[in-house]
Formats: sequence, structure tokens, C-alpha cells
Amino acid sequence: VEPFETEIAVQQIESELGGPLGQFFTSISEEPVAAASLAQVYLATLNDGKDTRVAIKVQRPDVLSTVSKDLYVLRRAAEVFQGLVERFAPQQRTSYVDLLNEWSIGFYTELDFQSEANNQNKLRQDLLDNGITGVTVPRVYDELCTRRILVSQWMDGVKLSECPKEEIAEGTAIAQEAFLTQLFETGFFHADPHPGNMLKLYKPTEEGAELL
Repeated sequence: VEPFETEIAVQQIESELGGPLGQFFTSISEEPVAAASLAQVYLATLNDGKDTRVAIKVQRPDVLSTVSKDLYVLRRAAEVFQGLVERFAPQQRTSYVDLLNEWSIGFYTELDFQSEANNQNKLRQDLLDNGITGVTVPRVYDELCTRRILVSQWMDGVKLSECPKEEIAEGTAIAQEAFLTQLFETGFFHADPHPGNMLKLYKPTEEGAELL
């Protein structure tokens, strides 16, 4: 996805945090390191006296308005479709309006980075509490997170999908244990754990984690 201008991203960061960029960060990358449909990510260093490297996820401007308009159109279409189904296929019991409503709730939740930060914190703690040390979740800087800004620990690595087959096999065993623990033990799990969404760290964490 084409990134939006860094100048706009900086303005949004300052607006969300309520102060000039330099009050919170000593540096920020000139261009985003990644850009997606809902947000883009910058590499930055905290103004903490240590120049701690962090990832700043910045929501795209006006994305809430765009999503709302799209969902409105889909909702009206679902109403029309529901009427056709009830008239011509009454044996079909699915409520497409309810289905769209539920999906919309999930979409709006995805636009709330404060909720994402809370989920990140919970998943990180769940793994630690259950003795899963091979997989980690980046630390979140809660005091710097808002509905449209997410600041978390920067971690270096390479996508598991781009690793040699031997490393993928080793990583799969570690990831499988972590996911099954989430699914069967905690009931709170990563919903899209494919290799492209996992990072093999260049250097293990203090807890011994090799995957992100």
C-alpha cells in the first residue's frame, strides 16, 4: 500500500500525544518501514536517555471515516440481500444483516490501537505465565499509546517464511506449542499465525525467545 506523508504522520503523533515530537522521541525514520491499509510503522528512538528503539504504528488519516462509509454501503446491501433471501429462499436461516453487524464491530475494534495494545500486553503475559519462552510479544509503551498511535518494542529479525527450510521446521515446532497453549489453555490466541506474520529474531531475547 502506498504510504502517506511522514509530515502528516508526525502531526498525528503530536496531536495524539499532546506535545512536540521531540518531547517523546529523539529520532524517527524519514520514511515508514512498512505501510498497510490501516496504518504505517516508523522506527524511532525514545527520549528516555537511552535512545531505546521502538516501533510507532500510526493510523492512516481519515481511515475511520472511509471505513464507516464502506460499512454503511455494505449494511444497506445486506438489508437488500436479506430481503431477497427471505422472499426466494426462506429455508436459508442465516441473518446476513446480523453477520455484517458483527463483522463491523470487529473492524471498528481493529481501528482502536488502545485495544490492540491491551491485547498485546495480555498475550505477552499469557505466554510468560504458561512457561512459553520460545515465542515473545513486543513490550508496549502504554503511556505513549492512544486510539490511533501504538508504540511498542522494536525487534530485529527476518520473516519465518523467508528462512531456510531447516529453520522453518525448528520454528514451526516452537510456534505450534505456543499456539496450542493459547488455543487450549488460555483461550486468547493470535488469529492469523502464518509464517509471514512471524519473525525469527536475529538475537534471542533475555527469556530465550527466538520467534516474534
